[in-house]
Amino acid sequence: MTVNLFGESQQALAEIVSEFSDKPFHARQLFSWIYSRAETDLVRMSNLPRPLRAALSERYGISHPRVELRQTSRDGTVKYLLRLEDGKAVEAVYIPEKTRVTLCISSQIGCPLGCTFCLTAKMGLVRNLTAGEIAGQVAVLAREHSLAANGYNLVFMGMGEPLNNYDEVLAAFRLLTDPQGFGIAARHVTLSTAGVVPGIRRLAREDPRPRLAVSLSATTDALRNELMPINRAYPLAELFLSLRELPLAPRETVTLEYVLLRGMNDRWEDARRLASLAGRLPLKVNLIPYNEACRDGYAATPLESARAFRDALLSRKIPASIRRRRGADISAACGQLAILDPAILEHPIPVA
Repeated sequence: MTVNLFGESQQALAEIVSEFSDKPFHARQLFSWIYSRAETDLVRMSNLPRPLRAALSERYGISHPRVELRQTSRDGTVKYLLRLEDGKAVEAVYIPEKTRVTLCISSQIGCPLGCTFCLTAKMGLVRNLTAGEIAGQVAVLAREHSLAANGYNLVFMGMGEPLNNYDEVLAAFRLLTDPQGFGIAARHVTLSTAGVVPGIRRLAREDPRPRLAVSLSATTDALRNELMPINRAYPLAELFLSLRELPLAPRETVTLEYVLLRGMNDRWEDARRLASLAGRLPLKVNLIPYNEACRDGYAATPLESARAFRDALLSRKIPASIRRRRGADISAACGQLAILDPAILEHPIPVA
């Protein structure tokens, strides 16, 4: 059985290649073939010596997650069920817009945080994804839609809490942003967290690093404790202190993601408190309509009320917008990614 090279760093590839070649540039060429040129056949890597290709092929291979199911929304969004090497599955989403494409990828299978309005939380945590499995989602979706590097935005907003899988997520980020790898500009990558403060502080020391989005969805500790149990460990004051410590570049902002829940967090006083929490922090607020198929006991804020909430923020000089719902008819919208059937999660879907 061969070992999959996809997901290995340039340093790791150099150690592997050194067994067969004393020329360091061969590892750089191999790295470029795997990530920049998306080649999965070692034999076709024509600028590597034939004996090196043959030797590598005996022990190693290159493979991406396998597309098992595509679901296409009326709005053009496509949700993918991807099968991994160990047989487990994960979901990723392609979202086309008029002026850009966004790929939404997962960092874990399931999620351990238990946010009560999120369907992914019902899965619990199955396992973390490896750097190769994370970057592999990007490779598959880019291939499926013939996307060029920097021809799309990338968001870690699928299944899982990225900062709870920090090392593998950042290893994938480095592969994705390496000029000799995927070549994606770091400013086109956004990582969304539910508020893992130690991870935010660790991320602040990375250079480059992805843009940061924080799932907030409440303006008091009492309500956020109820909706997002992670707040009990990292309450609002501590969370916003960590955000103020971020060394933001000029014109860089933090995004606050705020799921609007009817009668719970969508009142005028919630908007006022949100503006107060924001203070002078360079940020923007992304108001997210709740997708009612997610969890029982919650309802979506009516559009008119959502607009009033947005306008209340704008009147206080807080940049705010309402996210357009995408892919809800195929359960690909915010909070809807989940594989709740163990048979689908663990085993391939039978072909009819």
